[in-house]
Amino acid sequence: MLSHLRANLQAQRAEQVYSSAMADLSSIFDRTGAVRRPDYAQLLHELGALLNSRPEPPPFATLPNGRGQVALVLPGFLTSDLLTLSLRQFLTAQGFRPFGWQHGVNVGPTTSALLHLRDRVRALSDLNDGPIAVIGVSLGGLLARDLAYDCPERIRHVVTLASPFRLPTASTFEPLVRMCGPLFDAELNIARLSTPLPMPSTAFFTRDDGVVAWESCRSDDPDCANFEVTGRHMTICRNPEVLTQIVHALAKDVR
Repeated sequence: MLSHLRANLQAQRAEQVYSSAMADLSSIFDRTGAVRRPDYAQLLHELGALLNSRPEPPPFATLPNGRGQVALVLPGFLTSDLLTLSLRQFLTAQGFRPFGWQHGVNVGPTTSALLHLRDRVRALSDLNDGPIAVIGVSLGGLLARDLAYDCPERIRHVVTLASPFRLPTASTFEPLVRMCGPLFDAELNIARLSTPLPMPSTAFFTRDDGVVAWESCRSDDPDCANFEVTGRHMTICRNPEVLTQIVHALAKDVR
């Protein structure tokens, strides 16, 4: 994983023209103490769950069929499409057509990542002959929301899994995010990430989260369905309850 991360960072630096400008991260992390950061000790439980938690998926026969609906699945911070493989396999078995983001390790909203995702949404919506679903895990959910504001005609539903879009948040990953901050697109509109989306959305959160403050992963928007689940942040895309609710949420969009 570290070798992949180093290679990805080097590629980002090679293709990005640096200047004094960079994304302003001051609005992302709470400095007042109003948002409680998970205890760092919880990261050990997260890592243990990542290595050991392999729950059985819900029974296929009990869930609606996706009827070929296309879904773009975005991985979390410092992970790749490998993290979402089991989720995409489950959606495929359920009759959807899921696709990974195909951009290596997700180091955040770099210029190349944002441009790539807009091209990806355009290509997949053309393939689907209509708007698609976008599912984002953790930071991938913030990228999904950013896409939704710019491509409302190409996205029909946004699903976020333990994604801290209700800013400011607090996170045990803050030092890593700040380390990657110089790579982020300076034009990124962070303020809009917590504003209502122009399409229906579904947000999953867990109070067992050891990475981000769970309160920042839910919304009060009338067009957003919130689901509280149990389990860890790093394994939320394997969670049987999450898989069940994703299928039910996206099946409502099938025409």
